Amino acid sequence: MRRLRTLSTVAVTIVTGMVLAACTTGGVTDRAADGVARTTASVVVFQDLNSIDPAQGVDQNSANAMHNFFEGLYRLDAQNQPVPAGAAALPEVSEDGLVYTIRLNPQARWSDGTPVTAHDYVFAWRRAVGLPNAAEHQRTLGFVRGADEIIAGDAEPSTLGVTALDDLTLQVTLRAPATFFPSLLATPVFFPVPEHFVTAQGDAFATTSEHVLFNGPFALEGFAGAGIGGDWAYVRNQHYWDAASVALDRVDVRVIRETTTAVNLFNAGEVDQVVISGPQVQANSTSAAFVADTTATVGFLGYNHDHPVLADQRAREAISLAIDREALTERVLADGSTPATGLVPPGLAAGPGGTDFAADAGDLLRTDVARAAELWAQVRADHGFERLTLSLETFDADRIATVAEYLQNALETALEGLTVTVTTNPVGVFLDKTARQDFDLYLPTWAATFADPSSHLSLFGTGESTNWGGYSNPELDALLASAQGVNAADPQARWDDLLAAQQVLLADQGVTPIFFQPSTLLRTPSLRGVEFRTSGPTFFFGNAYFA
Repeated sequence: MRRLRTLSTVAVTIVTGMVLAACTTGGVTDRAADGVARTTASVVVFQDLNSIDPAQGVDQNSANAMHNFFEGLYRLDAQNQPVPAGAAALPEVSEDGLVYTIRLNPQARWSDGTPVTAHDYVFAWRRAVGLPNAAEHQRTLGFVRGADEIIAGDAEPSTLGVTALDDLTLQVTLRAPATFFPSLLATPVFFPVPEHFVTAQGDAFATTSEHVLFNGPFALEGFAGAGIGGDWAYVRNQHYWDAASVALDRVDVRVIRETTTAVNLFNAGEVDQVVISGPQVQANSTSAAFVADTTATVGFLGYNHDHPVLADQRAREAISLAIDREALTERVLADGSTPATGLVPPGLAAGPGGTDFAADAGDLLRTDVARAAELWAQVRADHGFERLTLSLETFDADRIATVAEYLQNALETALEGLTVTVTTNPVGVFLDKTARQDFDLYLPTWAATFADPSSHLSLFGTGESTNWGGYSNPELDALLASAQGVNAADPQARWDDLLAAQQVLLADQGVTPIFFQPSTLLRTPSLRGVEFRTSGPTFFFGNAYFA
């Protein structure tokens, strides 16, 4: 596999429908008619591109896309470790772990040919932390000194702990030590944006692909706006600092919502990559085109904690106990998904002793339908209802649709008098509804933004913008604060804080984890070098090529 070169070497969701009776290796031939290796790939996604603004892209589909046409200071390697990209080298860190000094790659350019400078990073981060309608990932900036006060409206964006010492030197001051901070710098909210262009565009910035400048290996074409839908393409960015190592001239991204349709196109040789699940995984698992990767993604059930019944911990516990996670993953999904044992998936992070967080935590979830019925009977009696209807909001992905159908049946069967109504939404509508707390129950999948348990656990701190259900537990908040504050520089104490935080969250069933999600797909065997990461973005094409 080709890897992103650094300056030191020269200057990096799904299940319904019928399964095809016969399977082939599929995909497009790796040669053009004249025998020259292909330089155009075609891939399928199931969701529209929701945002191309680094400050606004909260969903995984948008984050995946942005990593192909934007570039931050670092990218993650196969071990989720940061390697220089927009930076010239790894950071210089002060002895107290608070001050990071980062030299920028002097060759980096925007797609209009202007240099990428430290001022672009300062402007981008101040903009992101100061936007009143910024996406949920704004919280990630909270590791930088002053960010929380700015988000709360108590300080100006200019007070954020980031400074351009000169055009090519960025200095960042954290509020507490965070050894994984360089990995955070590989996420979109920390990407630069050019002040001169954003200022000129005003409210039009990032509304379409014509209103953005790019600094990644590709430029974006065809994005007509959030919610409008349609296909898009990544086109080689001639101004990219390492354009000579980018083999693909173009990656066409086709939005096809039906898995069966997408697989048919793959088997007909019309596309090079399509995500599959369920029966499609079973039918294609021996194909030369089948690819499986481990992810740090969890599917969970969230609650509206302002709902008078769901605010009762017994109701949430009854719902969790009624879910047979093993039956769901092994017999219903049957696509490599595994039963959730906690909120933090395995393979995300290892502790000071080298053991995986999920292994240290153990299995914190169980199935007990009889106990679920007992608790639900208590809830019905104490809240004085015979029948109750709860709305379940989710988004349009085959795997999620299957899980929602299973939950509807399992909960209505186990909990007397309960009716669950399922509404499947486009991703943008789903995000809007959850942000407005317009649900009783919601069912998302969440991929780790960075390789640390706090990437999942801090989602549910009191007042976090990702805490869509309004959950609040002072004990959880105290443990998260300790992990990010007083114990931030003590690896074992911090690890223990995070283990305890997960125990508190799940004992209270603030949210109910259901399954850990794999990545399973079909890819033309000759299309190589497509990079996949356990945390953060998936499917980076900057190093992809046809063999």
